[in-house]
Amino acid sequence: MSGVSFSEEEKARLTEQASEWERALLKNCQEFAQAPEVPLLMAGDQYAGIWLEHNQDNLFLAEYAPESAWASQKVFMDFQREDGLLPFALPLDFRNPASFFHGFSACYWQVQSIYPFTRCALEIARKTGRPEKDYERIYQAGAAYDAWLVRYRGGAEKDLVEMFCEYDTGHDNDPRVKDGGIPSSCPGKDAVNMPDLPVMPILSVDLSAMMYGARIALAELAECLGRKREAGQWRLRAERTRKAIRKLLFDPEDTFYYDRSPQGFRKYRTEHVTRLFLNRVLSREEFDAVYERYFTTPGREFRPAYPIPAVSVDDPHFDRNCPRNSWGSNSQALTLLRAILWMDFYGRSADLTEFLSRWLRAVCDHPESTCQQELNPFTGAPVGDGRNYTPTLLVLLSALKRLNIR
Repeated sequence: MSGVSFSEEEKARLTEQASEWERALLKNCQEFAQAPEVPLLMAGDQYAGIWLEHNQDNLFLAEYAPESAWASQKVFMDFQREDGLLPFALPLDFRNPASFFHGFSACYWQVQSIYPFTRCALEIARKTGRPEKDYERIYQAGAAYDAWLVRYRGGAEKDLVEMFCEYDTGHDNDPRVKDGGIPSSCPGKDAVNMPDLPVMPILSVDLSAMMYGARIALAELAECLGRKREAGQWRLRAERTRKAIRKLLFDPEDTFYYDRSPQGFRKYRTEHVTRLFLNRVLSREEFDAVYERYFTTPGREFRPAYPIPAVSVDDPHFDRNCPRNSWGSNSQALTLLRAILWMDFYGRSADLTEFLSRWLRAVCDHPESTCQQELNPFTGAPVGDGRNYTPTLLVLLSALKRLNIR
């Protein structure tokens, strides 16, 4: 159990809130004009749409609304571009002239993929008992997306993935993906376009980790479909990516993985390193070396009172103002939700229980909480004025289950 404790009164209140959180989660499943057959899972009230970077949310939604969880994967295949690019988002209100996304029923402005689409769709297909034809479709879509990445973003002999813009990795307002004049989205609102900047192209740790994870999932899919030769080819490609990450993006002096520009390492200690964990790129020994140095000392690096901060609290780039929607400082629910998918795997179950407990403690200590997307990593105070952000709802529900409070 975690070192965080809850009174009986707090447990009763959390149990009561759980029903509200479940209702809010299901309410976030909305009908989209682009795909009206089954409601799709929105990211939350401040993100009126479905985002590719939120695809792992549906792994958890499958317990509550399996049809919506699958539909929220299928829609990305339905809108996959002819060249293989998956949309990063489908806005709910694209017909509204006042909307930022007006006129864009599907958006291809950046990559914005973290947990591989192929892996997520495969796991949801397994959970929801989809027929073989759906596995075939995931395989074809995933292979086409890999080909797009290789063609348009393939760096270091096509084994790594290049980052072109701030939102490619979903790290809004993070100096790692802004410094050097990097634009928010790709020029011309098309992810194929690289900005003309001295720092470009940038070999990306987390986008490359996503490619690795997708290739392993494609190997598993090929095996499921009886294509053993293709499965072997995907595993070889994944291994090339893993080796390239280690060779080109690992700094042994810091025991950390950094992006690389033409000028060398971009030394920002941000939560992008957890995306190597999420995609299981590292061996247990490699993982332990990073985790022990940066995630185990209370109050330091990635372990402040309310983990996991978007930037190490000891990194000089950490924004101590902790403003709204900052992947330059705050502890994000998205990061912790993804941590559920890797911490047990790497033998850090006690820490996961601790981290989840602290998010519940933040709710108890801050009654003003409305399930915003992020916390101040030092105080646990919610940041911003959003309501019922889907990953936050899922984190809290997962925490209650893990602690046997409900």
